Formats: sequence, structure tokens, C-alpha cells
Amino acid sequence: MSTRRKHSAYASAVARHISSEGCQFEVAQDDIAEGQRFSFALDGYPPIRGTVRWVVSDRVGFAFDRPISRDAQSAMRQRCSIVQGVELYLN
Repeated sequence: MSTRRKHSAYASAVARHISSEGCQFEVAQDDIAEGQRFSFALDGYPPIRGTVRWVVSDRVGFAFDRPISRDAQSAMRQRCSIVQGVELYLN
């Protein structure tokens, strides 16, 4: 993920259970709340935006604003399996 952002990341997250509609993030940040909006970038894809639907301990349910393609899902899985995950930015 080499997309440059003006603001620093709010949290780092590793995506699990990725579908076209959303995913579960594992996060170290302990002040993420339901309803918060975030975006993140994957190389070759437009920014992915969405909303936190639930929080349990270090797990966050994240619903994408728009369904993502199978290719984007695969890119997310690959990104989260070989590096530390994605950077979440407040919207």
C-alpha cells in the first residue's frame, strides 16, 4: 500500500473474514467505536470506505459502503497475510 495520505493513520488493522460486503479487523487501538467511519487503500483500487458496525475487544466488524470485487478481496487477503495489514483513516 503506497498511497500517500495527508493525515497520519488512525489505526493499523489486519483484515479477517473478508467478503464483498465487509470484514472483521483485528486492531490494537482501543478507542474505536460503533458508527466510526474509516477508509483504507489497496494498490490498484479506489479507496475503500465503510462504517464500524460492532466492536468486541480487539475485533471490529466493518461494513463497506459499496461491495468490493473478488479481486479486491484477494488483494486484501494477500496484503494482510504478508505484511502488517492496512492503515485506517478517519473519514
